[in-house]
Amino acid sequence: MSDEELDLVDRLADQHDGSRSDAIRAAIRSGAREQLVRVALEKYRHGEVGMRGAADIAGLTVAEMMAEANERGVLSNYDETDLESDVENLL
Repeated sequence: MSDEELDLVDRLADQHDGSRSDAIRAAIRSGAREQLVRVALEKYRHGEVGMRGAADIAGLTVAEMMAEANERGVLSNYDETDLESDVENLL
């Protein structure tokens, strides 16, 4: 790791009163989770997957994925057919 990266990790560890190892694990979890959500939403935007598929990619429930999509302004192509399908799958 570069000095800059080690500094970031050390600052994160200090903020959480933990070790470098703890900080690295937390950063990887957070970063990986964020990247999976981004990939899932990008595939959803391009029509490669539906909301359920996006949720599966991200490791979230459909409701959680919908909340992420809504927060990020991605639900513009979510239509009535998608809604009906998602409701049926939830039941």
